[in-house]
Amino acid sequence: MDQFRGLFVKLDQNQDGFISVAELHDEMRKHGIQSADGKVQKIIDSYDKDKDGLLDYDEFLKYMMDREKKWKIHFHDLDKNNCGVIDLDDVLCLFKELGVVISEPNAIKIIQMMDKDSSMTVDWGEFLHHIILNPVDNIGELVSSWKHSLVRSHGPTL
Repeated sequence: MDQFRGLFVKLDQNQDGFISVAELHDEMRKHGIQSADGKVQKIIDSYDKDKDGLLDYDEFLKYMMDREKKWKIHFHDLDKNNCGVIDLDDVLCLFKELGVVISEPNAIKIIQMMDKDSSMTVDWGEFLHHIILNPVDNIGELVSSWKHSLVRSHGPTL
């Protein structure tokens, strides 16, 4: 929960004790997440219990905990060999399962987007850090965001 407190403080740019749509959207843009306008508003609408258009810390914490719980399940689904990390083979397998052809160098780039310790694997903490501000709701949307990131930074070839 301490990691969520730090994120809350970071997101609360004007330090008023609340996170607004604009603040959340601004941080997502800093992380390269585009076209999240509708999703950001949906997050606020879903977790803003007092309907003031802002998230206080308790509302934000509920969102984070729900998100963490949901994506923990997806993380285990992605970890095909149940070794506790997502590796190159897991990424290649995921794309193959979805019927998308991806080159090994681009699969490596996807791992590197999340891999903070240069191990060429992604543990739960690294995955959570990657996904926590990305407003995707499922694996298909996550893969689309990865493809978008690759096209935006490396040209149109997967």
